[in-house]
Amino acid sequence: MHGRLQLIKNDRFIVFTLLLVLPSCISYVKTTPSPLPGIYHTVEKGQTLWRICNNYGVDLQEVAELNNIKEPSMIKEGQKIFIPGADLIKKVIPYEYDATRDKVVLQTDRFIWPVQGNIISQFGMKDGLKYNGIDIAVPFGTPVKAAQAGKVVFSDFLRGYGNTIILDHGGGWVTIYGYHEKNFVKKGALVKQGDVIASVGRQAFHPPQPCLHFQVRKENKARNPLFFLPQP
Repeated sequence: MHGRLQLIKNDRFIVFTLLLVLPSCISYVKTTPSPLPGIYHTVEKGQTLWRICNNYGVDLQEVAELNNIKEPSMIKEGQKIFIPGADLIKKVIPYEYDATRDKVVLQTDRFIWPVQGNIISQFGMKDGLKYNGIDIAVPFGTPVKAAQAGKVVFSDFLRGYGNTIILDHGGGWVTIYGYHEKNFVKKGALVKQGDVIASVGRQAFHPPQPCLHFQVRKENKARNPLFFLPQP
């Protein structure tokens, strides 16, 4: 198992990717925000999330996670919902809400919080870019805990995210932790849920602020961490 950094240049941005050779496949883990094609649909009276997603032919769970919609029955008239991959606004006929159709899956017992603090950057879309994780503000030096038992597949400096750790939890699940003051575990180490793996440093943006960058991935697809962590 080995890792190396690959620098990909684009006329709009620079993406740093980490090539990981995992037991079953090669995964490309994008850490920095990247463009995601799509449009915003403005919710009209009587429209349900299921009906909107059905008309656009997109996955309801993906749309819910991108837009931080944990309860589809709570979407409101005038709310803007990002529809990935769409390029044309579609007319959506009002439809009666049905809890069996408008169902969002929350697995809030899968991971524990790596740190406890205020979320200062959300997962999802902002200014045309998709943010693949969350940033949690906590005091400098706060211990970072493993969100689940796993194996350390990366523990090193990652440009843009400083000292970074990646844990492989098996079954396609991976968590990423960045902005560390110091990493306490090395590549190849086995950790238990709750083990301290690092201490919080500062983000790379200005002004620098102590916080932890945290990502959850399934089969290398970035998932919204708030759908897999205990609710506050």
